[in-house]
Amino acid sequence: MRLDGKVALVTGGAIRVGKVISMALAEAGADLAISYWGTPAEAEETKKEIEAMGRRCMIYEANMRSVPQLQALVKAIDEEYGRLDILIHNASNFNEGPLETVTEEVWNSSHEIILKGAFFLTQAAVPLMMKHKSGRIMAMIGDSYYENWPEYIPHSIAKVGLVKLMETMAVTLSPYIQCTALCPATIMTSACGDYSSAFKSRAQQLDENSHTVKINGREIIMGNPAQVAELIVFLSGCSSYMNGAVIPIDGGKHLV
Repeated sequence: MRLDGKVALVTGGAIRVGKVISMALAEAGADLAISYWGTPAEAEETKKEIEAMGRRCMIYEANMRSVPQLQALVKAIDEEYGRLDILIHNASNFNEGPLETVTEEVWNSSHEIILKGAFFLTQAAVPLMMKHKSGRIMAMIGDSYYENWPEYIPHSIAKVGLVKLMETMAVTLSPYIQCTALCPATIMTSACGDYSSAFKSRAQQLDENSHTVKINGREIIMGNPAQVAELIVFLSGCSSYMNGAVIPIDGGKHLV
């Protein structure tokens, strides 16, 4: 799937899974805009790696909790590229804690970064996408959409809200812009680094050697960021008939 001539924005695209997504889109021919927060050195390194592929890349520090900063990000993309074709809502936090420890600050942090930021960034990006009457918007959700995690309640609720945002936008922006929610299972290198404790908290046995997790006595293969990025590249260029979908990418884990 080639994306030559396209411009993609990946939030949180300088590190970890976001970087893998950014690199995959660049390898497919897209020019990149990458937003980051608090990781300037990593953002510069990612930029250099993408430019070494012969692609253009701009980096922009923006707090997902700040609507003016998100609006300024889109304005900068318009000034740099004059278009936006692909928007990946990847930036997230992962607040952990049982019910009794959740504070208003923790609740707001999850919802503002994951859901509020995605909404207002979408709002700002749509007019730029509509310059060419086409676009793809994708949101990284995770398997909290299918599972109930008692230690991650604000995170899970915000992510489910993000699914509904993608479904609503799919209807609102049809037929020009297609929106999709992606639900990868916990992958070996996560947004928070080591996921071993998360598996244990859900009574799931992780085998790091075979890259499998045992659930209810059944082994399910675990994926990696490159496999998720491969799907994102495909959805960025496939038929516009794909719209409003909630797609599990989890080796069948949600069925067990």
